[in-house]
This record gives sequence, structure tokens and C-alpha cells, in this order.
Amino acid sequence: MPQKLNPQEAALLIKDTDELTFPLATGQPGELLQQLSTRSNWKDLKIFTGLLTFPFPLFTQKGVSVTSGYYGPIERYLNKEGFLMEYLPSSFTGFETYALRKKFRVIATTLSPADADGYHTFGTHGAAIYKPFVEACKNPDQITIAEINNNMPLVYGTKEFGDNKIHHDALNYFIESNQSSLEPQIPEINETEKRIAENVVNLIQDKATLQLGIGTIPNYVAELLAKSSLGDFGVHSELISDGFIKLFEAGKISNRHKGIFDGSSIFTFALGSKNLYDLLDERNGKNKRQVLCLPVSVVNNPHYIAQNRNFVSINSGLTIDFAGQVCSEAIGLKQYSGVGGQLSFVQGAFDAIDGKSILCIKSTATVKGQLVSNIVPTLPQGSLVSTPRHYVQYIVTEYGTANLYGVSDEERAQKLIPLAHPQFREELSQAYENIQKEYYKTKS
Repeated sequence: MPQKLNPQEAALLIKDTDELTFPLATGQPGELLQQLSTRSNWKDLKIFTGLLTFPFPLFTQKGVSVTSGYYGPIERYLNKEGFLMEYLPSSFTGFETYALRKKFRVIATTLSPADADGYHTFGTHGAAIYKPFVEACKNPDQITIAEINNNMPLVYGTKEFGDNKIHHDALNYFIESNQSSLEPQIPEINETEKRIAENVVNLIQDKATLQLGIGTIPNYVAELLAKSSLGDFGVHSELISDGFIKLFEAGKISNRHKGIFDGSSIFTFALGSKNLYDLLDERNGKNKRQVLCLPVSVVNNPHYIAQNRNFVSINSGLTIDFAGQVCSEAIGLKQYSGVGGQLSFVQGAFDAIDGKSILCIKSTATVKGQLVSNIVPTLPQGSLVSTPRHYVQYIVTEYGTANLYGVSDEERAQKLIPLAHPQFREELSQAYENIQKEYYKTKS
């Protein structure tokens, strides 16, 4: 039988030299992390996580090192200030594999309150924690700590993949919490982002199955689709956010034409407003198993993604070169975000019948007060490529769309230069001529 502890007692389960893992974003056990932050006797506590949601003092204490699989603002700050924060290059699916192989001595997560049958769900974050946590509960060499939070939505999955739940009797230790749900603030969309979103919508057809992320562009795409004559959409997405609400409430989602997981919208983690969490929570009677949370190894698996009909994957990039290589997670060698699930969905869309992978890139950025082009002849030395050229399909900027599928290396620049800011097109055209003369055959 599981043992109920108060947060102070639970924090003492972690030794001064230990290994601890917990999930990213909404799955992070805030009450436990707050109590761990009151300790100062750490010798060598190693933590693996991602996308930290709060700057707990624990992460800055001597003897504590953090490895993150996905950088957000907190990771970037800790790294910049010289604390022991490092990045692990890994896809989102790789988090699950790593945790299963590594077998961290302590694994903690947030769970929903139990349902009538005694099952807690992993709520808005089955993702990469579901399988490792369930397995660790059965392993006598590991300790699991469940933070049962009354504000975590009760969200089921599919029975085939564990239903996103675990029975109360299977737990090791648990604490109770009423911490509020994470509600990130999305900035106002600007005109550049609006034009990009409008170009994306022009690529979407009726009955498409959608993968949308978080941020101004995906939310605006959803808003435009909700107001359009298009519909009968399916959803197969790593992340769902507030854009999903717009489509759901507009009656645009039917999930009737997907080809896999028909009848259900599936995701692996959710991040948005209280309205989104209320919609997902089965206790409120709105979801009714229409929206399901599955493990990341299922949702982000290109094999499953590719079985969706008319699949449309919408992601973002930072920079692209004439070859079609896309940098999405780092600026030079400086880690900005993470590998995440982008390549998984790009590959799945690439392999799907009539699939479309769309990468949104703003044509310019401002670096040290100077406007620079995000479309470049060659990537700077040391650039970290997130999506290789052989998987890239649609590139969208505020100036238009280019489909690089089936386009040769010599012709790709000609497709990309019109998407650049007008200020840089002549310079890019000259660079293309120079490259063509040196590396490509001369065309008469």
C-alpha cells in the first residue's frame, strides 16, 4: 500500500547524493520542489527534467546539477548565470527512453485526484513520464513520489496504451497539493506573425489532421480556421494549447477522417489557460473521452503520425540555408529551446499520404540592433541543424510559401530567395550566383 507523507517528509526521501527526475511543464511537482529548496546539505544531486516552470532555489544550490532536455526561459537564465545547468540533446521521445534505461533512483510527478475506481491520471502530461513512472512503481530499487494535485485535470488515454492512469494502490509514496495550474502568457501577435499564419492557412484543406504547437502563430492559425469555411478536422498533436479550444468550440473538430485514433483528438501534453484545463477535465463533463492523452512514444512516433490522412504538421524555425537545412533550437552554439518533437512530426508528415510539413520562419531577426536575414546562403559554422534538408517540405515566411519537396539542391535557393525580406534579396541572389559558379554546373 502507498504511504502518505507530508511534503517535508517526502523531501527527505531524496539523499544528499542522489538522482532525481521529473517531467517538464505541467507535470512538475511544485510542492515537492519547494520543500527540496529548503534544504542546503546537497553533495551531488543530479536532476533530469525539461522546460522548468518556476525558478526554485533548489536549482541554484551548491551540490545540485540540472540537465534539461528542453530549454525555456529559466534554463537559459540559469545557464547564463553560471549555475550547473546543461542541455541533453534528445528528442521528446528520447526523454522516455532515457528515463527507462537510466532508472533514476527517485522519480516524481504530479497526478490528478483518483476517479471513482481509484485511478489517478497523469492529467495534462502523460508524455515521457507515464511509462517510466509506472515501471518504477514496480521496481524495488527505485522510489516514486506522486504529488496528487486537486487542480490537475483528470484526463484519460486509450486502454491499448495504459489509459493515462495508475491505480492508487500501485503508488509508493504520495503527497497532496493544491498548487494552481501553469497558465503561460502568450504575447500579442504582430503583423509579421499574422501574415505567416495567413500563409499557413492557405495550405490547409478540409478534413486535414492537424498538429499545432503553442504560441502566437499556431493560436492565430487556429483562430482563422475556426472562422473559415473549412472543418471536419482531426487532431494528432504533441501539444495542445488554447488554439485547440477555438477549433473545438467552433465545432471544427470531428476526428472522422484521420485513419488512426479515429473519433479522438490525441496529445501528449497540454499547456494553456484554465479554460483549456477545464475542457480536458473529465470531472467537468465536457471532454467525455473525446480528447485523450497518450505517451510521447505513441503520439510522437512517425509510424503512427504517418497513418493520418491529410496530415498537416505546423512548427517553427529560426534560420534556413539554401540547402534547406533548418535551425530551430539554437542560435549558433547557444541553446535556446530543444529538439522536442519537431523532427518526429516533420518525418511523419513527410511519410504520410498527402502529408504536409510546414515550418514557419520569420524572414528577419534583429541581432545587436542590426537587421539580419534568417534565410542565408550557408549556415554559420557550428550551427545546430534541427531538421535536415531531406525532410523539409513547406517553408513559410511573411512573404510567401515555398515547397522544397522534390526540388533539387541547385534550385532550392531560387524558391527561398523570394521569401526573404526585400532588403536582402539582391545580396542573396548574388551569393546564389557565386555558389552556382563554384559548385554547380553552368546552365545555358
